[in-house]
Amino acid sequence: MMKRVVIAAALAAALAGGSALAIAQPPQGGPGMRGPGGPHGGPGGPMMDFGLRAIDLTDAQKEQVRTIMDSHKTEFDQVRTRMRDAQRAFGDATQADTIDEAAIRTKATAVAGVMADEAILRAKVHGEVLQILTQEQQDQLKAKREEMQKRRGQRQ
Repeated sequence: MMKRVVIAAALAAALAGGSALAIAQPPQGGPGMRGPGGPHGGPGGPMMDFGLRAIDLTDAQKEQVRTIMDSHKTEFDQVRTRMRDAQRAFGDATQADTIDEAAIRTKATAVAGVMADEAILRAKVHGEVLQILTQEQQDQLKAKREEMQKRRGQRQ
């Protein structure tokens, strides 16, 4: 039983770590691109997941994406802070001198809750971004996503 708890806790920490890294590093270089001058500075981030680098956006669309991202910057910052705190508390609980299964479960649940909040925020922003794309651009984005999933499946 204890072994399963430790394995589940380690898995939750690994998943949460990936999620935190994904949102802890906001985009750069404009919508969906890395490089200086992005909506929030720093490498990677929420825009990267949208796959916008794979399609051509007009300058007006790029500005709209920046505006959308800027409008959610505070929310992403709050989720990032909550994730960091939840992960830290989870790590402390799993490395405590005495094993407290209830505390570990509580902390793992807290990490999962923040992960869910982050996923909902990403989905919300993704929906806003999709609204500014033409049907052709949405189709291109969908095709790229399907191609990536196919490659992922081949690697497994």
